[in-house]
Amino acid sequence: YEEPEFKLPLFMKDWTDEKKADFAYGLLTCITSSSRSKVADRLYNLIHRDYISALPFEIKLDILCYLDLSSLFRLSLVSKEWHKVIEDQTIWKERFLQSGWGLNNTALETYLSKRTVEKSMSSSHLSPPLPRLGPFKISSNTHPTNHRFAFSRSQPLSIHHRESGGTQFGNRPRRRSRLDETACYHYQNITDTRFINWKRLFRNRSIIERRWQTADYKLHQIGSDPTGIYCLQFDSDLLVTGGRDRQIKVWDIQSGELRRTLQGHMGSVICLHFDHRFLITGGGDAVLIVWDRQTFTRIKVLRAHEDGVFNVKFKGDVMVSSSKDRTIRVWRLHPDGNATTRLVLRGHRASVNAVQFKGNRVVSASGDKTIKIWDMTTGECLKTLNSHSEGIACVEYDGKHIISGSCDQTIKIWNASTGECIRTLVSHTKLVRSLQLDSQSKKMVSGSYDGSLKIWGLENGALIKSLNQVTIGSIFSLQFDYGRIVCCSNQGKILVYDFTYDIDTQFFT
Repeated sequence: YEEPEFKLPLFMKDWTDEKKADFAYGLLTCITSSSRSKVADRLYNLIHRDYISALPFEIKLDILCYLDLSSLFRLSLVSKEWHKVIEDQTIWKERFLQSGWGLNNTALETYLSKRTVEKSMSSSHLSPPLPRLGPFKISSNTHPTNHRFAFSRSQPLSIHHRESGGTQFGNRPRRRSRLDETACYHYQNITDTRFINWKRLFRNRSIIERRWQTADYKLHQIGSDPTGIYCLQFDSDLLVTGGRDRQIKVWDIQSGELRRTLQGHMGSVICLHFDHRFLITGGGDAVLIVWDRQTFTRIKVLRAHEDGVFNVKFKGDVMVSSSKDRTIRVWRLHPDGNATTRLVLRGHRASVNAVQFKGNRVVSASGDKTIKIWDMTTGECLKTLNSHSEGIACVEYDGKHIISGSCDQTIKIWNASTGECIRTLVSHTKLVRSLQLDSQSKKMVSGSYDGSLKIWGLENGALIKSLNQVTIGSIFSLQFDYGRIVCCSNQGKILVYDFTYDIDTQFFT
């Protein structure tokens, strides 16, 4: 049924809408109740017209991609037609990509290139149901301590922690098959077709983000070293640690098994850094050792610093190291693993405990209570930042922000361009030894000698959550990615805080 076209009488041509409405209302008072009821029914369809359903499908999707998550959930309940549109994978793919979350494109392509899924898999092997997702907003010591470390031997640890529910101890869960959830949610059985369920990916990734906000994680322990572990780094497969026992250990990050033990330093291994080509370690013996990342064979021993090497970072053909000898060295890293010194940066009056670089800027932090910004091309010191009351133990730099942690128990956020101290964060009760910031997720994590890890908002400096110590000890080093925090302590324990438990993460990075 279509309403007949109504032609406005000429005497109403210049009337305002308000006057027309008053006239229409007056007419309605002059007719019977049954007639008014019929008019009301006709008005309902006129007032509650579904404009979205009348649009072409592509335009519907384009409009809905601009809505926030809670609005999408509410709209999906309006009608079957709206629910069908909102279930379209295009919307959820766009929402996922807009969030800036990382994707493992290799894993995506590999999965889609396979012809079929293992149909013989029983339903008992599928992933347990995930929690229901409702509307929500996405939104100084200048050298390692020399005393002996306390240590108690214990069995591998597995803890499930929820902020509201306390801490539960149990056995380490078995390693889940990564095909489990894929087979269930990324496969159309009727047509035997693989696809990417973007809504499921968005849901899973959102759950992980929510767990960061609520401190909902499972805690695992990987290995131990009674003498203490000073440094670590991990990727999707490996965890590499260095400690007071002069050894570098390579662990399987998934199983926790020790794969290799590397020896070569004559002093404590204080720092390390690796990429797909090289592993470079620095020690209290004042040397840097370059190892082949694939075979873990020693390539080169670099002797240039006059005292212990406290930090090393490299990218491409540039390497920067800092030392107890109060200098920073800028190296040219050659394809064969050899390295030659390009610049020696001098100016600090105490040990240079930490260093970072991005572009042609080097940022260094020292026991002399200062942070210096250097031009990597000329070696000129561009700025000296003063605000900490004691020595600085760690520093992070992303090109825009400088984050520093100090013996004065504070963390400071600096504007890298102006050198202005923007915020001072106070929560730790002892030296802040380790820091990492992530510009993409806009958060940072700090570790302290008070044994706690703290998660902070980068933009406002707000404390999101404090992960209080599970075992007594001082945090020496930490690293986090989208779903884990890994840290080590003077007790020699390596702890993994896993926010991705029971979620398939093979498509995430």
